[in-house]
Amino acid sequence: MKNHLGIDHPLVAVRDMDKACEDFARLGFFINPRHHHPWGTDNHLLMFPENFIEVISVYDPTTLDLKNERGFAFGRFIQNSIERREGISLVALHSEDARADHALMEERGVENNGIVDFRRVAHRPDGSEEEAVVSLVMLINAEQPAISHFFCHQHKPHLVWVEDWMTHPNGANAITAVSYVAQDPAALQARFVGIYGAQAVALEPGYLKVQTDRGIFEVLSPEFAQARFAGVGVPVTDAQLPAGVAIRVATSDPAAARDLLLKNGVEFVDTPEGGLRIPSHYAGNTIIEIFPAAVA
Repeated sequence: MKNHLGIDHPLVAVRDMDKACEDFARLGFFINPRHHHPWGTDNHLLMFPENFIEVISVYDPTTLDLKNERGFAFGRFIQNSIERREGISLVALHSEDARADHALMEERGVENNGIVDFRRVAHRPDGSEEEAVVSLVMLINAEQPAISHFFCHQHKPHLVWVEDWMTHPNGANAITAVSYVAQDPAALQARFVGIYGAQAVALEPGYLKVQTDRGIFEVLSPEFAQARFAGVGVPVTDAQLPAGVAIRVATSDPAAARDLLLKNGVEFVDTPEGGLRIPSHYAGNTIIEIFPAAVA
């Protein structure tokens, strides 16, 4: 199955949607139209050919407690995440059969909160509208909610992967990594093995790497994170650990990405690999790394 459980989209949860979108646009991302969920959240998507970044916030607090059959309230989860800290709240994994993947997790004994089926209005570039149909399988980590995931099955993928939305001034064309910080990365090994199998997970002292069909997850100890994100600071306190802190994207045009950051007055750090590392305050409390496609 193409891109089975690969990184589909990290959700960057923010208090001020308009400011966050202005910030991401300043980094050179194209922002698609705003969409609304039935449980009180709204979003904008930063689309790439095979995955995307979702910027999400709360627009209607009166519907946050809309629940699925297992009692899970997606909107409330996002609100709680924002109250803990802005930034990566959870990460969606690509599914083309939510029910089959749910059965797989049940078989493997992976903690989950069942399936959420929903519909929303999708806005197309020509101004027309169509109903999007989505099935989610919620893999909420009850003890460490910031390390939560869900499978995302788009029944009408053409409403999301719209070519007009995939051209970014900074040349970005894929998410290649999502980074977490945890006091003990090894404590998260069993979770990722349950989702992906032991062959996809590698553990070293202070560092856990998970290879998916689209990009990697990495979990770093605080000491490793300080070195890994040298020059920009790590946007999380010890009390907020574990937490997602960074998204790496590939670019087809590193020079254009650099020039645009300079033009827009955005601070960044050059990495030894030829990438650009941008402090978290420019992007919803999330470090953004823009790397040449060949090394991303």
